[in-house]
Amino acid sequence: MPSPDRSDGRTHADAVRLSALATSGGRVVQAGHDVRITEVHHHAQVPDAVVVVERVRPAAEAVGEVFVGRDTEVESVLGVLDPTHEASAMVVVSAVAGLAGIGKTALARVGAAEAVSRGWFPGGAVFIDLNGYALQPEQRVRPEQMYGPLLHALEDGAAETVAPQHQAVQYHRLLDDLAERGRSVLLVLDNASTSEQIAALLPRSRRHRVLITSRHTLAVRGSRTLDLRTLAGADSLRLVRQQLEQLSAWDSRVHDDRAGLVRLCDLCGHLPLALHIATALLAGAPGLGPGELADDLERAHSRLDVLDDGERAVRAAFDLSYHRLPPGPARLFRLLPLNPGPHFGIETAALLLGLAGPEARPLLHELGRAHMIEHVGAGAWRQHDLIRDYAIELMARNGDDQHQPAERLLDHYAVKAAAAAQVLDSARAPDSPAVQDALAWFDREQPNLQAAVGVGVTFDDVDAALRILEGFVQLHRHRGQTAELGETARRIADVASASSDADSTLWSLAGRAWELGAQVSGAEPATAAELLLDLDVDALQWTLENDLGAAHDELTELWRTAQQVSSGPAGAEPLAVVPLLHELAGTASAADLDQFLVTEPLKDALRLARLHGDALLEAHTHLVKARHWVRRERVVAVLDRIEAALEPLERSAGAERSRREQVCRVLTAIAFDTANTVVSLRRQLRAPAEHLARAQRLSLTAWRLLDSPEHVAATLSRFAELRHKSGHYQPAVHLYQEAISVYRGVHRRRDLARTHVNLSAAHTALHHHHLAADEARRAAELFAADLDLPGVSRAKTLLTYSLLAIGDVSEALDVATEAKEAAVDAGDEEGQVSAGVALALALKEYGLGQDARSEARGAVRISARVGRELHWPTRARLREAGLL
Repeated sequence: MPSPDRSDGRTHADAVRLSALATSGGRVVQAGHDVRITEVHHHAQVPDAVVVVERVRPAAEAVGEVFVGRDTEVESVLGVLDPTHEASAMVVVSAVAGLAGIGKTALARVGAAEAVSRGWFPGGAVFIDLNGYALQPEQRVRPEQMYGPLLHALEDGAAETVAPQHQAVQYHRLLDDLAERGRSVLLVLDNASTSEQIAALLPRSRRHRVLITSRHTLAVRGSRTLDLRTLAGADSLRLVRQQLEQLSAWDSRVHDDRAGLVRLCDLCGHLPLALHIATALLAGAPGLGPGELADDLERAHSRLDVLDDGERAVRAAFDLSYHRLPPGPARLFRLLPLNPGPHFGIETAALLLGLAGPEARPLLHELGRAHMIEHVGAGAWRQHDLIRDYAIELMARNGDDQHQPAERLLDHYAVKAAAAAQVLDSARAPDSPAVQDALAWFDREQPNLQAAVGVGVTFDDVDAALRILEGFVQLHRHRGQTAELGETARRIADVASASSDADSTLWSLAGRAWELGAQVSGAEPATAAELLLDLDVDALQWTLENDLGAAHDELTELWRTAQQVSSGPAGAEPLAVVPLLHELAGTASAADLDQFLVTEPLKDALRLARLHGDALLEAHTHLVKARHWVRRERVVAVLDRIEAALEPLERSAGAERSRREQVCRVLTAIAFDTANTVVSLRRQLRAPAEHLARAQRLSLTAWRLLDSPEHVAATLSRFAELRHKSGHYQPAVHLYQEAISVYRGVHRRRDLARTHVNLSAAHTALHHHHLAADEARRAAELFAADLDLPGVSRAKTLLTYSLLAIGDVSEALDVATEAKEAAVDAGDEEGQVSAGVALALALKEYGLGQDARSEARGAVRISARVGRELHWPTRARLREAGLL
């Protein structure tokens, strides 16, 4: 099979290959006029290496795929191949970041064909694929395997009387003789992985030329390195258009949908291999438009899943490069996607690996030499989008720890941002070197810092994300950028509000205070903006922990400032004060301060919301009060406030849907917290069942007001799980069944499958084993249709227990085996433990005690790797079953 890096479009006849193994001689078979193949025999059972020598055809006769956008590079290659050029004897063509699929082979073929057309190589021009990145070393062509085929290609019969051990000498004699006769030779050595693979083949005469392609930067004598970059946007469009016209004449799709074509090229990363595959997919599906294929790429779990036309695959090309990496660089390659921004350097690599900078430097440089990353400036590197997707796949497949490397990197950015912000907040002169250095650092690192905030939220390191954003607040305040300051403050409040961390409450308060301060900055009285912008999170945190009286005074002053802003011409939007009032009340409630500081700010908020006709802010104000009563376990008061919020929610029908959904999410979360409180206090409450039913009804009513059946189903499922976990299995069954009915109507297959799993478990708890088996089967089918292997394993593990309870041991054994296979294929170790336990029990019931004990020991070994939380229950379960 041709290297996945190719885009040369050779026909089947051109690509005929036979095996060439070992170093011993063998007969030469001629395949057509232009391809010579050596068939060599070896007794060892190893994969075949292949030696194929092709004569290079003139450009007018060569057949290949569309080749565009490389005029400068072709001229550079020809400049070195030109017989009048004396500076160098060869050129190495390699990709930006050594990226497989960048078009190295295509460039080499086009350049060589043009050189032959100009009559530069009367002694012959040949092309050899060295297969240097084959996964098995035996499949990589070695120099000693090439002498015979090259002798035959350059002069008929030249190798027939030469013993294999003398072919190298004869090869160089022939090249020297051709040089003396003025008959220059061109060797195109494609797909070389090491200098050793090609060094012995290099001619001794400068009259000959060698053109090499590699995914590595090779140290070869006399070479000039040319790094290829991805195609420009216009060239990508041209490639797809011309290639599709070649494959499907009169096809107008790429002309009819230019916007879709642009998006498709962007999603292919302007990588030639990816573009050729996308074009082949379009040609094979006449009804598929470029925009629709782009949609498929955007929706795919990985773009690499889509970029496979059955003959070529981007993922396969990347595999060959990755498997050549030593363990250290390979681990760094897998972790690099954790870097939040577009660029990274040695410091980033060191933080990801937990090493010192000098230890990380050679690992990063090895990735650069292998062209798995691209050098973009002094100390700065980047990953191509598609290779980043590939690295993310590998990270998941290898089970690399992501949290610790991400935390080290985020903490680094947070500390640096805080230090730079402290410099800007100091009394130093604006033009002092320290201030200028801090400003320059923010400007240089801004893309990484902004991206780091998102990574912090993803990895639940909200404190680091908030510290970074706080640094931007100081930056914008220093520069007088009030609009940017207000936007950053709003983002702080949003990030903090979405966090479950108790410490985030003060950040929400600070964010709203800074946001309001930015709005009134420059307005009178100036003291209002200063007080709002000077709020210090750490100082207020200390005060709340050590001096509640002082904290009460500080929050009261903040409330009075908010009242002052809302009642005077301070430049703020009429309702801008309300979010701050909400956070004030929430902070006072969480700190258990005087209830006056809870109720009075909320009265102000309610008055302002009603005065200015914002029904959603009115509803949210009721929910802030409801949250206050949740903290005090006042169940009836909570439910009353939720019910009060429904009326303005219903009046908000014309408001922006995203705002209405946010209010519903808050309402549902409070209702569910209240339901949990009811379950925990059920022995102390009157009519706990009525409270549960009321919390459920209020949540469902909110989502039905928004006509959102998927949220209705999710709410039914959550309350079913609550009933299930609290031991109320029959009510749980009814709620699961109702959720399933709604999920079917909105085509949420994965949610539907999960609910079937839960329903199966509820039936099992009721000893309804036949019903449990039916639900588990439905879940397994749904997970399989969604290609969710962990889900398949989970459902079939559950089905195994139901079948054992029914007494169908034979089917239980088959299903447990399938469950374990699915978990293994998914790389899901927890699933392997669960399925392994079920399989061990099925084997025991089937009478295969020795196999059962072996399976049990395997499950225990895997559980030990996963962690103690799984290990000890697994051991206990298997010991109880007599299998340990």
